[in-house]
Amino acid sequence: MRNDLIYIKKLKNNIKNFVDIKDNHIIYGWGRKKTGNFALWLSKILSKPFLLLEDGFIRSIGLGVDGWDSFSVVKDDIGIYYDATKPSRLEEILNTHSFDDDTLTQANHAIELIKKYKISKYNNSTLSLPSYLKTSTKKLLIIAQTKGDKSLEYGLATDANEMIKDALKMDGYEVYLKIHPDVLSGKKNSSIDIEYAKKQCKIIDDNINPIVLLEAFDIVYTQTSQMGFEALLLGKEVHTYGMPFYAGWGVTHDKLSSARRIRQRNIQEIFAATYILYSHYYNPYSQSQSNIIDTIETIHRYRQIHKQNDGRLYMFGFTPWKRKNIKSFLKPLGSNKIYFCSNLKYAKVRGLDKNSKIYIWGKRKFNNVEEYASSCDIKLYRIEDGFLRSFNLGSDLTKAYSLVIDSRGIYFDPSNKSDLEDILLTYEFDDKLIARAKAIQEYILKSKLSKYNIHTDTTIELDGKKPHQKVILVPGQVEDDASIIYGAGGMSNLELLQQTRANKPNEFIIYKPHPDVLSGNRKGHIDTNEAMKFCDTIIYDASLHSVLEICDEVHTMTSLVGFEGLLRDKIVYTYGKPFYAGWGLTYDKYDIPRRTKKLTLLELVAATYILYPKYINPSTDKLCDIEVVINKIKKEKNRYNSQKLYKYLIDTRNFISRKVQLVIKWGINILETIK
Repeated sequence: MRNDLIYIKKLKNNIKNFVDIKDNHIIYGWGRKKTGNFALWLSKILSKPFLLLEDGFIRSIGLGVDGWDSFSVVKDDIGIYYDATKPSRLEEILNTHSFDDDTLTQANHAIELIKKYKISKYNNSTLSLPSYLKTSTKKLLIIAQTKGDKSLEYGLATDANEMIKDALKMDGYEVYLKIHPDVLSGKKNSSIDIEYAKKQCKIIDDNINPIVLLEAFDIVYTQTSQMGFEALLLGKEVHTYGMPFYAGWGVTHDKLSSARRIRQRNIQEIFAATYILYSHYYNPYSQSQSNIIDTIETIHRYRQIHKQNDGRLYMFGFTPWKRKNIKSFLKPLGSNKIYFCSNLKYAKVRGLDKNSKIYIWGKRKFNNVEEYASSCDIKLYRIEDGFLRSFNLGSDLTKAYSLVIDSRGIYFDPSNKSDLEDILLTYEFDDKLIARAKAIQEYILKSKLSKYNIHTDTTIELDGKKPHQKVILVPGQVEDDASIIYGAGGMSNLELLQQTRANKPNEFIIYKPHPDVLSGNRKGHIDTNEAMKFCDTIIYDASLHSVLEICDEVHTMTSLVGFEGLLRDKIVYTYGKPFYAGWGLTYDKYDIPRRTKKLTLLELVAATYILYPKYINPSTDKLCDIEVVINKIKKEKNRYNSQKLYKYLIDTRNFISRKVQLVIKWGINILETIK
């Protein structure tokens, strides 16, 4: 017979996050669907234990039918929570469990966060209440479900029309009926005859967040909907016309009763049993086991990120190889349409207006676009590679694993405040975030990671270095890079070397050219003989980490290497105005008056690596946390350094990419000459 766990593949795409797929001693099934009933039958035949699985009560940001990853499931070795015809593990917990103070404290905290952030099973609906519900009259809400819902069948639901008839008997109440979101999306049919309901009460067919909606009502009628319990969390009066998991414990007005439910429980105890003891959590953005508090906070944070991507997005300055990748960072909560534009006229023809959003790559010049955005009050964002970009070089056309999307400016332009600078000036860094920053710093150092990670880690010997000399690293930069133009006044690599030597005449200076310059993709080359007049050695192929390990100081214009030097407890001198200067952590040539706050290194790490950028999982192209990305980069780097074939394939790909780019540049130059 086939391995029992083959049936998991028929259940949910990411169920492996919640169960051990290598364990073939347990038979899994999905609730009271066919797989669940089959699992029960097979369990009896084979005398093996079973577990019935179902979506948890805080399931995901968007709808499961739209492919949004699940944050939670429930596992039941007795029955399933919505089947009132038989016992379940949840029912057993509520009948027998003695709740300790820690569990109830966590439950109360979670309830407050649910109310504060408006968290429900699905979290893609609007958080605003329609004006027609903003009245002072008393209101009663009837909750419709989906036709064929197993919770209705196994929850002993009575005729839905009975709810409507009873509701209409309530004097002084406006009666509304809420249509299920799966019905609104066209995925399923309603459990209530909508045409009949329209004749009896007012219909709510807006896709409103359940918590926001329930706040507007005084009484709720439901058959078995989870919204009934959410109404209890808000202190509403709830009437059940079935036997949902929260009925029969003394907190609801029930049409039915259950002889098995023998305890009186309060709302906090039911919540603790259902959402904490019965549920299992996994964070798809950090790819780690989770808990209810982390789940609520993660959904709240990423819901805001996805919501920002809704609407019509107009992109300027994006090269063809950037266009496909950018869509992964801009997944909407609802829907969006992305237009890649060469000029303002093109964008206007495609509907650019005040309700649109404009994105410009880096500091590329689109003056008329910026002026139009300002005059029409259109939100404008600038996008640039993140600080842990990828394993390979961006100039070799490899996709970025991180980007920054800035609504104020961009981090490398000190002439204007950026979102990063605003975070550094105003954010309240709590202990949890600082601990996370510390763990990330330690992981980066232990794994020897940098912005790019293509060079090999090696032990470096410094010929000619005298014992008393400090080792100074001068990292070269791309001289036509915007960070040099805006943050260092167009300073050259040679000028940086000259000033460093003038400041440190007796020390041992290493010059390390930028990898994009070495590859031939970008500008910034210094003739070797000229460079050696101001440095003691030039290091080409060793990884940045290897060089930083042997140096005492970093002298830079605006390079990220200065920040990476700070991570490694190196002394850093800046000759421009990088994002990490002016906070009391570096020796700076220039003053930046706006930066009035003194920061710790871990606060800078938290802002730069955690709060400011956005990351995608290179394996799935979905948004994720930084921890997932640095783990992926580490694995790629280790593979590159240990597998000769993989290294050969990467190097060959890069070689071909560079040659293709040279041909393209050659063709462009010819066309410009002809013009």
